[in-house]
Amino acid sequence: MRKILIATHSTFASGILGSLTLLVGERPEISVIDAYIDDSDYTEKVTDFFKNYNPNDEYIVFTDLFGGSVNQKIFKYLTDYDFFLIAGFSLPILLEVILSGEPLTTAYIEELITKCRLELKLVNQTVDEEDSEADFL
Repeated sequence: MRKILIATHSTFASGILGSLTLLVGERPEISVIDAYIDDSDYTEKVTDFFKNYNPNDEYIVFTDLFGGSVNQKIFKYLTDYDFFLIAGFSLPILLEVILSGEPLTTAYIEELITKCRLELKLVNQTVDEEDSEADFL
C-alpha cells in the first residue's frame, strides 16, 4: 500500500488536497499537515503518519520548501523510517505518484521529477501577424 503525506506551511497542503480530490476523487491514503496555522506543534501529526509503519508499504512525503522548517522537521524521520521525501512539489508530481501503479524506487521518482519539471513553463501568448492564432507551444 502507498501512503502519502503532504506537509506545508499554512493551508497549502489542504488546498492542494482539495484540487487532488476534484481531479482523482477521495484518496484515503493521503494525509495532510497544515503547519504553523496556530501555536500548536505539528510533530505529533508527523508521528501519527508513521504510527503503524509497515516496511512493506510505500511511504512518500511531500513538503513545500526544500530546507524550510517543515522539510527539516520531516527530514529527521529518515533516520527511523524508510520513505521518500520530495521538497518543492507540484500538482503534476502528486498526480504522477498517486496514479502510478509502478513500485516507488529512487530511480523511478527521479524520472517522475524530471518529467514533471517539464510542466513548469512560461506561457506567453504570441501572435503571428500572418496567422492571428495564438501559439502556446
